[in-house]
Amino acid sequence: MLQIKLDFKNITPLAAKLGGLQKEIETVTRQPDFLKSVGQLLASRGKQNLEDGGAGGQSYVLLKPATQKQKAKQGFSLKPLQRSGLMKQSIEYEVSGALSMTGLEYIKYHQYGTKNMDQREVFTVEPDDLLDIQDFLIRRFEKKIS
Repeated sequence: MLQIKLDFKNITPLAAKLGGLQKEIETVTRQPDFLKSVGQLLASRGKQNLEDGGAGGQSYVLLKPATQKQKAKQGFSLKPLQRSGLMKQSIEYEVSGALSMTGLEYIKYHQYGTKNMDQREVFTVEPDDLLDIQDFLIRRFEKKIS
């Protein structure tokens, strides 16, 4: 099973915006409840990317004509990464000290691309995801204050 550990470098700019609360943010971002919220969000994003046939406002590289012809003959969708739905169904997350996005082993070849395969990112963090993560942080601080 594929595991991609997420690095929360993207949250560091939020710390600066929130007046130097980096230490407190780092503490909150390690809490299991926070990690579960982010995991649910990113698993949903990965599934949506597959459904949309692209990520970050960009469509995946189209399938080669021979592959399109083969898929059409077999009655499958012509969208990349959509044949049986197993890849989408496999997307989950795990929290065990850190957040790991999981799925079928071969997602990593699509996520990063290979010499012979175009990159088609499944796991992404989009700008609106960062806003949601910021909201998760704010709610954690609100709980801490009240």
